[in-house]
Amino acid sequence: MNITYQDTLSESKKRFEDLFNLFEQQLNGKREQPLHQFRLAAMDKFRELEFPTRRTEDWKYTPVSSILQLPLQEGAAFAASEATLDTVSIPDALTIVLANGEMQSTIPALPEGLTVLPVEAAIRDERFAPWITATLEGALAGSAHPFTPLNLAFARNGLFIHVADNAVIEKPVQVIMMNGAGDSAFVNPQLLVKSGRNSQFQLIESYAGEGESASFTNALNRFYLGENARVVHYKWQQEGSESFQIHQTEVRQERDSVYTAYTLDLGGRLVRNNLDAIHLGQGVHTDFYGVYIADSEQHIDNHTFLDHALPNCTSNELYKGIITGKGTGVFNGKVIVRQDAQKTNAFQQNSTLVLSPTATMDSKPQLEIFADDVRCSHGATIGQLDESAVFYLRSRGLDKDQARALLQHAFVMEALETVPLEAVRDRMEENIVQKLMRV
Repeated sequence: MNITYQDTLSESKKRFEDLFNLFEQQLNGKREQPLHQFRLAAMDKFRELEFPTRRTEDWKYTPVSSILQLPLQEGAAFAASEATLDTVSIPDALTIVLANGEMQSTIPALPEGLTVLPVEAAIRDERFAPWITATLEGALAGSAHPFTPLNLAFARNGLFIHVADNAVIEKPVQVIMMNGAGDSAFVNPQLLVKSGRNSQFQLIESYAGEGESASFTNALNRFYLGENARVVHYKWQQEGSESFQIHQTEVRQERDSVYTAYTLDLGGRLVRNNLDAIHLGQGVHTDFYGVYIADSEQHIDNHTFLDHALPNCTSNELYKGIITGKGTGVFNGKVIVRQDAQKTNAFQQNSTLVLSPTATMDSKPQLEIFADDVRCSHGATIGQLDESAVFYLRSRGLDKDQARALLQHAFVMEALETVPLEAVRDRMEENIVQKLMRV
């Protein structure tokens, strides 16, 4: 009997159904809590949707078959090693550590204006329940593929972060996700962030791998920025070489708010980032900055979407990457300027160095403009190192490897030069340098 790819997809859906049945058995009394109704609704939605294939336009360069063939199981709790934590931890940050989705440490004392709760506790709090309920319902209704409902069904210890109106949180909050330390661990992190009017807040979302066993991280984030809120969000991933990650972030911004994202991908076997921002008011500004470095057989895919729906809004997007070995990179950045979005100013650029004949990069920046009074530009470059610059640096005393590494370092760091926290920028740069020494 011939086994088709469609048969594989059907078998995968059944495995997730079986895994959910086991998951439910472990919930005990939690099955009666409000959040469990979302889990059941999410599984109903999961049954309606099909996994993307190469015929699915948004996934044509990123096959998910390698994920679906993993013998996934719920990740078991483990003690994260200090050595691995040290590679991503930021001094003086308010830090939470999760290992395979299980809470390892929490913030001992929260500053005034900041609330951090498990989602299952926050949804029972009348102050937060309406927003959380609407956010989860919106995520479920907007699901375009099965990975969203899978997160909503399986998320353990999802975190709700609330920044009060007018609160300025001086120290960044860091959530460290330690994954792995077990065969084919299936982990579903979830961050729901609501930042009130005139608030200021920085979030560091870090992923690190423990060991080289296979794992699948299926992450979901939802951000809401009130009027004039300022949020800086760092998503920083350096998981193990056999780790798979699908990461989805949606940001909704009210009038005069500013959201800035810095995305750094150094690890993982296959990584897919979806980063979307939706403007709900005038005067909104959005920044997307990204760095990706793929070698060996790594595959890193960044999909971004900016929805300029209202007038007088701006956005800036810069992604820079290095692909070598048998690595693969994908960038798809879409900016829509709707008919009412006059006076929009939107910039988008993707630049990649491809440093080996077996490396590949697919780049597709897109602009869809339906307004006539706008300033918009987009572009993509794919090239190699400037050999004349390599020659010059060698003439100044560097050997060939040092010269090439220095040029690569300078190339990608342009996308991170505006990082406002020096400790974060230094730690990111340190890990980039270590990665470049290995490629």
